Amino acid sequence: MSTLDELKKGWQTDPSTSLETPHYDQAALLAITRAKSARQVNRAIQYFWASLTLQIIVYGLLSHVLVRFWGATDIQWLCVLGVLLYLPFTVVLLRQFKRIARVSPDQREDNLSIQARIQQQYNSLKGFYRFKRSYEYGLIPLITALGVYLTFRLYVPGGIRQHLTGATTTYLLALLACGWAIVRENYGHFKQPLRDLEKLLDEFVGKAKNDSGR
Repeated sequence: MSTLDELKKGWQTDPSTSLETPHYDQAALLAITRAKSARQVNRAIQYFWASLTLQIIVYGLLSHVLVRFWGATDIQWLCVLGVLLYLPFTVVLLRQFKRIARVSPDQREDNLSIQARIQQQYNSLKGFYRFKRSYEYGLIPLITALGVYLTFRLYVPGGIRQHLTGATTTYLLALLACGWAIVRENYGHFKQPLRDLEKLLDEFVGKAKNDSGR
């Protein structure tokens, strides 16, 4: 039984409940709902911070290679390409992070209800997750290929041309590792939180239907 249903049943069946008790129970209910919503959203926010940190590292590495091998035109263009590939993802990441944080259940500076905040968080999280999945289909293969090429170009004598089998194997293993990590990442930071937020929203809808049917 959901938390909302349990508290509601307590309101209806406890004959000793005074007139002030429902207000106390409702406050407790809202606190529980805020905590459950915040817990799910925090799982997604953990991804935002980790992803932003990773992207800063990538930008730093590409900038370092760009400066260190200044004059090598092919390397310079590949570094610029790497930055351009990640830049749209970083922009959308920061926008969605700001949007989700703005409608946190703990914020009370406007007239939005908790249900409205959770709905906005759900919509923002779902929208970013949809963008993430579609963007990564193109980003991960390209950025992995770029990383393998630069590694062999800079640190392996003969480059990819003389080590085609090794480069291909490295690329496929890296792609497989990235895919495995993304699947786990999507489930833990997006799929499961979205399901739990959806359950919270369903509880609000169920409670509204029960109240209207009295």
